[in-house]
Amino acid sequence: MNKKELFNSIAKNYDRINDAISLYNHRFFRKKAINRIDKNSPKKILDLCCGTGDICRLLSKKYPDAKIIGVDFSANMLEIARKRLPDIEFIEHDIHILPFCNETFDICTISFGLRNVDDLQKVIKEIHRVLKPDGIFLNLDLGKPNKFWNIFLKPYMYVIVPILGKFANGSGLPLKYFVHSNETFPAPDKLKEIYSDFGLIQIQRFDYLFGQISCQICKKIMKNALE
Repeated sequence: MNKKELFNSIAKNYDRINDAISLYNHRFFRKKAINRIDKNSPKKILDLCCGTGDICRLLSKKYPDAKIIGVDFSANMLEIARKRLPDIEFIEHDIHILPFCNETFDICTISFGLRNVDDLQKVIKEIHRVLKPDGIFLNLDLGKPNKFWNIFLKPYMYVIVPILGKFANGSGLPLKYFVHSNETFPAPDKLKEIYSDFGLIQIQRFDYLFGQISCQICKKIMKNALE
């Protein structure tokens, strides 16, 4: 089963899975992250790996006058998102090659999706391309807890999460992928370097659950400004 098939297969239970494995905390993390964005009167906002539309909903509440577009490769996820949020445009597309012109968006967000992409650097490059100068990029995802807390959190990820996931979805398979996908995902400090390489300069970072969850907020800097 490839990633697209996997996410299509869990779409109907996706929100239930997130509630179960995070003990409902994912809702708090997403709301806190969006509230951290400091951007006045954005006209166009892009949410990547939008899933069933949680971040789009929060963005629409914070910026009711902005045009918000959600992009995901899962048709089943988007079907749910469109029913929930009929006023928001949702596009089925691969985020490695975004179907937008250069410098289109004031804000770009991605929540618990960056660790799932096949080519991280290609996606970051695309995000920089479609953002306007001084545009804001926000990434919310799993982080790397310190060694002390990892003693407690790692068993939760490898033992409790698959059990909760099986209860919520009826199968533990997707949750095995979820757990292992974080092993090779760069730590927030490394992500900061990658962002910078592509002209996205980190301006804020917020960690939760002793580093298990991390939010990075960056600003687009034009290449000539870095020289």
